[in-house]
Amino acid sequence: MALMWPPWAGDLKKSLPPRTPMARRALVRAWLFGLVAVSLVIAAGVLGWHLARLAAPTVVRWQINGIDAKSDSPPRPHLPPSPFAR
Repeated sequence: MALMWPPWAGDLKKSLPPRTPMARRALVRAWLFGLVAVSLVIAAGVLGWHLARLAAPTVVRWQINGIDAKSDSPPRPHLPPSPFAR
């Protein structure tokens, strides 16, 4: 097995990043890719939250109108006059 540098005990304990420039670039590229992916997920969540917040009144109005259009309530019964009414 060929090594490009000697494996010092300090490097193995602290798990330092790779010493070669190509490996370091690949490590930075992988970290940046992960950071971009997490940022996109967060941005999509914030955008979805804003869209849902803006659309909620319209959706609720549609639901209420749909329920009111499909439900026929029975007529109210005749109630005697209240003794407490003035």
